[in-house]
Amino acid sequence: MRGFCTHCRFHPCTERLQDTIAGWRGASAKTIRNRITTFRLIWDKAKTWGYAAHTPYEGLDLPEWSPKEQLSFKPEDVARIIPASKPPHNVVWSLAAECGIRRGELAGLNVGDVSLASRIVTVKRSVTKRRQLKAAKNGKARVFAISSHLTEQLRPLVQGRNFEEPLFLSARGKRLEPDNFVKRHLTPVIKKLGLDGACHGFRHGKASALDHLRAPMRVRQDRLGHIDPKTTMQYTHAVSTNERKVAEQLGALFLAQVLPKTTTARERNSQAAAN
Repeated sequence: MRGFCTHCRFHPCTERLQDTIAGWRGASAKTIRNRITTFRLIWDKAKTWGYAAHTPYEGLDLPEWSPKEQLSFKPEDVARIIPASKPPHNVVWSLAAECGIRRGELAGLNVGDVSLASRIVTVKRSVTKRRQLKAAKNGKARVFAISSHLTEQLRPLVQGRNFEEPLFLSARGKRLEPDNFVKRHLTPVIKKLGLDGACHGFRHGKASALDHLRAPMRVRQDRLGHIDPKTTMQYTHAVSTNERKVAEQLGALFLAQVLPKTTTARERNSQAAAN
């Protein structure tokens, strides 16, 4: 942004930034907030490197988002939804909350799309309303690092199963259908708890959590699927340290308080050696 004072240690630039926002006529509330988020990430890095001391984005007047525009589940909402749901849907909501995967993509997951060793989930396909499989959005796979909390929750659904089987099965042993599993297993829980929202609320909640965690913009874009993802062939090398860190932070934020304590791989190996 041109025109900003380079001597922020002595001259705060908040007023200039507010004037800049006022000039963004016609931009939606979401767009304005996204621009400020990008600016904040850049400025925070400048402060870390010692180029600036003032924080110009604090105290800004930003346009409000309408609740109807972005219904989302906060961590405390997720902490109520997961325990109130029966298997395997409690795991479905955990995956939706941490990774922000769309409902059709959740239904399209196969057992082989989960790597417990690498702590990765790869979204390759989606289920349509007509119960047909299609390629993931934009025709490319998306790769998600997952937390240790979510890895342990997924373990019983992966170990000992055929890689080509659907990861989540209905009571009839069939692949989940997007509309049905939301209407039958999420909507009743949400209403019972007095909450507003639907499956996409997990995705919006995750976007807010990424902002709260100050996740790097590249990590946000990758996890929300807003840019071309990494290919599946390269996934074991493509997940960055930042992505691993953010995955653990998301797991701690959404899942740590609601999942039963599970043993880690190191603990299981120690127990096996002792026996």
